[in-house]
Amino acid sequence: MKILAYIADEGLARLAAVLERALPADAELEVLPRSSLGKSARKKAPQSFVYLDAEGLEPEKLLEFGSRLEGYGCAGWGVLDRGGTVEDPAGLFFAGAGDYLGPPLLKAQVARGADPRKRKPALDADRVSRALAAAGLAGEEPAPVSQPFPGWDKLEEGTGVVVRFCYAALANQRELLERIGETRLNKLREDFAAFLGPWAAECGGLVWIREGSGNLLLFPPADEGINPALAAFRLLLDRALIGYEVFRLETPLSFRFAFHAGRTMWRKPGSTGDVVSEDVNFIFHLGSRASPDGSIVVTECAESLLHPCLRDLFSPSGDYEGRALLASKRFRD
Repeated sequence: MKILAYIADEGLARLAAVLERALPADAELEVLPRSSLGKSARKKAPQSFVYLDAEGLEPEKLLEFGSRLEGYGCAGWGVLDRGGTVEDPAGLFFAGAGDYLGPPLLKAQVARGADPRKRKPALDADRVSRALAAAGLAGEEPAPVSQPFPGWDKLEEGTGVVVRFCYAALANQRELLERIGETRLNKLREDFAAFLGPWAAECGGLVWIREGSGNLLLFPPADEGINPALAAFRLLLDRALIGYEVFRLETPLSFRFAFHAGRTMWRKPGSTGDVVSEDVNFIFHLGSRASPDGSIVVTECAESLLHPCLRDLFSPSGDYEGRALLASKRFRD
């Protein structure tokens, strides 16, 4: 596969070295000065994955370059943001970007007490391969699951299963109560739960338990369809449109999501009254008590479900009940 990187002249050598060491074995990298993009991209970009250096670029110019590359037929494009100057990384994906590499991945890391000359980049071939595979290019295939998930309808009642949990709820429910009243809020909760059914099904999941103001969804231990965290990310990006077009709501609407992985006893939806599970209790507590409105929170147990293009959009967020958390960065309105 061919990877192009258009880098600002003043950082070309340093950033090129980081990328060179992070290439998958079957990738060919060509680094070019960003100033040459207008002259060379039309010829070189088709069928290549192209990284753009964001250093010194206004957001509008960065998106303009991305749009131009799409017009040239590139296989996908991403952004190199070594200085952390991109204020809204989420907006890049909304505009069509396939990857975002921020400071945590591009900066060199040095172990305490180590020789500063022996710096190793946080970015590695595994990370780049996953991003390229997500963009539909040749790269590492996902590791096969040892035993394929049999399907919800084939699980035996009362057996233990390993799953990924998702707590999903409407955000800012106190404000919604004040604005639309209790009757309409209860109807909105019901409509949201109904909306989540087909949404979860696209990711191979289902709505398992409805309790009060939140919903507990289950997903297979490996992706079957759309990645659940990526699907949640898209809902947050489209929250204003969904609020108006799906729920006919004229007041602002948002959501909150919490993901965890663990075990539970399997019961069909509607027959879960006798389910006793530490992981089920934990995800309800995490989603209802410790997940900020308008965000996605992921436990360390479920970190592997993060789509490669999302990893730079999450940062450590302390711990809850002994489990480390990652939380999505703020979504701007």
